[in-house]
Order: sequence, then C-alpha cells, then structure tokens
Amino acid sequence: MLLSVSMAFAETTSDIEVLVKGMVCSFCVQGVEKKFSGEDAVEKVEVKLDESKVLLWIKEDQKLSDDTITNVINDAGYNVESITRSSAPEISAPKTPLPEK
Repeated sequence: MLLSVSMAFAETTSDIEVLVKGMVCSFCVQGVEKKFSGEDAVEKVEVKLDESKVLLWIKEDQKLSDDTITNVINDAGYNVESITRSSAPEISAPKTPLPEK
C-alpha cells in the first residue's frame, strides 16, 4: 500500500517548476507546451496559466539545463522569473534505539 501511495505522489510532483512572466492567455499555454514538447529530455509539460507556472517532468537519465529552459521560454516570447528543481526525498534506514546501560 505504501508503495502505491509513493508512486502516485511521484507521478504528480514535477521535477522542475518555472515561474514565467508574460503568459496571459490560452495561446500562451499552447505555445509553451509545444516548445517544451519538442525537447527530448521532457517527458511531460503542464502550464498553469493562473499561477504563471510551467511544470516539467524529465525523462529518466535525462537532464535539462537552466540555460535550455530559459532559452525555450525566451524563444516562446516570455521571460523566466525563477527555476526551482525538486529533489527526490531522502530515504533513510529506520533508527534502532540504543540499548540502555
């Protein structure tokens, strides 16, 4: 059960979040989605117009640099405000209590 919850969470959490200035309409959304869909490393792209945000999921063993992201956004006619990369949650072994002396 825990595995399925973890996998569902992983599928909904983007790898990269980009705040973008200048997107104001559905045509903006389509343009940005089309630009990122052409990038080999991008598995999925979702644009949240109301939050001025682009969410990117990157294919396993692939990378997408901040410069590439900025260039794609600029080529689409917009400006990058910030780029935030999520990190995988760290998994640690359960702690075993020390025996009392």
